[in-house]
Amino acid sequence: MNRVLRLLLVISLLGGGQARAPAQPAVTRRVADNARVLTLDEALRRSLQFNPEIAKLGASLAEKLGRAIETEVKINPLFKVTEARTSESSGDGNFVELEVEQPLRPSDFGLRKTYAVALRAAANLEQQADVLRVLNETAVLYYRLWALQERAALLDGARAQAGVALRTIDEQLQAGQSDTSQRSIFQAEEARFGAELLAVRGERAGTQSELQRATGFPFGELRLTRPTFGSLPSTFALSQFAESRAGLRQMALSRQAAASRSVSVARADAVFPEFAPGLIYSYGSRNKTTEFGVTLAGRIPIWDRNQGPSLRAKGALEAANREVAAFDRVSMDRMITLRRQQVLNLQTRVDSFRKDVIPAYRAAYDASLQQFRAGQASTLQLFEVQKSLIEAQEKAFEYQIDALSARNQLEQLIGGRIEEVGTVRREDKSK
Repeated sequence: MNRVLRLLLVISLLGGGQARAPAQPAVTRRVADNARVLTLDEALRRSLQFNPEIAKLGASLAEKLGRAIETEVKINPLFKVTEARTSESSGDGNFVELEVEQPLRPSDFGLRKTYAVALRAAANLEQQADVLRVLNETAVLYYRLWALQERAALLDGARAQAGVALRTIDEQLQAGQSDTSQRSIFQAEEARFGAELLAVRGERAGTQSELQRATGFPFGELRLTRPTFGSLPSTFALSQFAESRAGLRQMALSRQAAASRSVSVARADAVFPEFAPGLIYSYGSRNKTTEFGVTLAGRIPIWDRNQGPSLRAKGALEAANREVAAFDRVSMDRMITLRRQQVLNLQTRVDSFRKDVIPAYRAAYDASLQQFRAGQASTLQLFEVQKSLIEAQEKAFEYQIDALSARNQLEQLIGGRIEEVGTVRREDKSK
C-alpha cells in the first residue's frame, strides 16, 4: 500500500474516535467473564493492519501503477551489428557496421506522459476508496456481531422472564388460582427463546470468525462495545471534505480525465506515422575508412490505424462522461444532503426507541408482572405485554443496523469517515 496513504488513514482512525464514548485504550481489557473487549476504532485499526483484503489492495494498486509506467515509457532502441570479411586482389580486410534506431510514436511527445499522470491520480483515488470500502465492511461486521451479542442477551433475558412467569403460575396452580393451559403458554415461550438463543449463538460464532479474520484478533471470546457517534457535520462541511477525498464524484472525474487522455493517445497514434531515427557507424580495416550516417525509418498508418485501442478508449470515455453527468444532474451537495437526512432520520428513530419506546414497554411489563403476581392481570395480558417488549427491543437492534449502514453509505459518498470531517476542519483553521 502507498505509505503516505497508509499513514493518513492511520492518523484519521486515531483522530476520528467515538465522539461520545470515553477514550478507549489501544489494547484490550479483561472483563469479569474473561471475554476481551473490542471497540470499533480498535477493530478498524487492526483491520488496516491485518486484514488480508488490505494486502490484496496493495497488489491491485501495484498493477495500476505498473500500467501507468508501461503507458509512459518509450520503446527501447534497436541496434544491429554487421561484421564482414573482404577479400580482394589488393589484400584482405574486415568491415564492421553498427546501426542504432529509436522508435518514436506520435503519442511519445507529451501525450503519454499526461496520460500516465492521470492514471496514477485515478489509481491513488481508487485505492483510497477501496481501503475505505474494506474498513466499512469491517465496521458492518462489527455492527452485526454487536447486534447478535445484544440479541443473545435479549433472548436470554426473555427466557428468564418466561421462567419467572412460569414459576409464578406454578405457585398459583398450587393455590388453585390458575390452570395448566396458562402454564403451557409460558412453557412454550421459554422453550422458544431457548431454541432461538442457540441459533443466535451459532450465528454469532460465525460472524465473530469473520471479524477475527478481518482484524487478526486471536481471542476466543469477544465483548463489543456499543458504537457511539457524535452529531453529523453540516452539508457544507461534508461537501468541502468530499472535494479533497476519494469520494464517488472525485473518482468519476479522475476516471474521466484518464479516459480523455487515453483517447488523445489512441488518436495521435492512429493519424500520424511512427518514426525511428537512427545512426550508422561503419569501419573498414583494409582501407582504414570510417563512415557515419543518419537513417530515418517509419511506419505509415494505412491498414492498422489503431482501431482497437481507439474504440476501447472512446468506450471508456463515454462511460466516464455518463458517470460524471449523473453526478452533475443531481449535484453532490444534493446527494450529501439526502444521505445526511437519511442518517439523521434513522438515528432519530433509534434514539426514540432507546429513550422512549423501550422504557415505556419495560415499565408496562414490570407493572403487568406485579399485577399478575397479585392476581390482577391474566396470563394472556402479561404474555402480550412481554411479547410487545421483546419485539420493540428486536426492532431497536434492526433500526440501529439500518442507521449504521446509512452512515457507511454517506462515508462512501464523501470518501472518508465522518469523524474525520471535524478533524480536517480544525487542522485547516490552525494553519
